[in-house]
Amino acid sequence: MTLDLLNVSAYYGMSQILHGVSVSVQPGKVTCLLGLNGMGKTTTLRSIMGLVDRIEGEIRLGGSALSGPTHKRGRQGVTLVPEDRKVFAGLTVRENLEVAVSCRSMAENQEPITIDQMVRQFPKLGERMTQKAGTLSGGEQQMLVVARAMVANPKFILLDEPTEGLAPSYVEAIRASILDARKQGIGILLVEQSLPLALSVGDTFHVMENGSIVLSMQGDEARSNVQKIQALLTIGVD
Repeated sequence: MTLDLLNVSAYYGMSQILHGVSVSVQPGKVTCLLGLNGMGKTTTLRSIMGLVDRIEGEIRLGGSALSGPTHKRGRQGVTLVPEDRKVFAGLTVRENLEVAVSCRSMAENQEPITIDQMVRQFPKLGERMTQKAGTLSGGEQQMLVVARAMVANPKFILLDEPTEGLAPSYVEAIRASILDARKQGIGILLVEQSLPLALSVGDTFHVMENGSIVLSMQGDEARSNVQKIQALLTIGVD
C-alpha cells in the first residue's frame, strides 16, 4: 500500500498554492519534502488531510481515493503531526496517549504500538505521565505529539517540521523515533528544515519551489549531491 499524490494542485480561496505536485510515499520509507519557507510543503501535508479549500488531481491510499473529513482519513491510517504541537493541554501525558489508542483502527494481524513502547522511546515522557500536557516544555510537547501519532497505529505519518526550535537532545530523540517508525513499516512524509537530519533518515527527497517539485533524488544520490540541494535551499543575495 502506498500513499500517492497525483498531479495535485491546491487552493486557499482563489489563491493557488500547489501546482501539479506528484509524490509517492512507500511503507517503511521516509520521503522528505525540502524547500524554503512558503514554498508549499505544509500545504502538501494539509492537502492530504483535507485541510485546504480545494484540490485538483488525486490523493490515493492503496489505490483508492483518500477523501472525506480529516478524522475519516485518520481512521484510514494517515496521521498528521502539525508544526504547532497541538497537545490536549488540559489532559495528562498519559491521557493524551490514551485518546489516540481509543481512536485507532487495527488492521488484521497488525501488532499495536503501545504506550509502553513510546515511553521506552521517549523516557522523558515516562517521567511526566501524570503531568498536564500544557505544562510541558516545547521539546517535551513535540515528543508527546509524535508518540501520540505512533500509538494511533497509522500506516503513514505526516511530520511537519518536527525538530524546529528543539535542543539537540530532543532532536536526536525525534530522529530516533523516525527511524523506529520506518523499521516498523510506517511510511513517513517528512517536512524538515534541517538538511543534515533529513539526509540522515530519508530514502527519497523532493525539493519544492513556488508550489512545485523542482528536484527529486533517491537517498544515495542526494547524499552525493548535497551542494545541489543546498543551492535550492539558500536565498540568493545580489
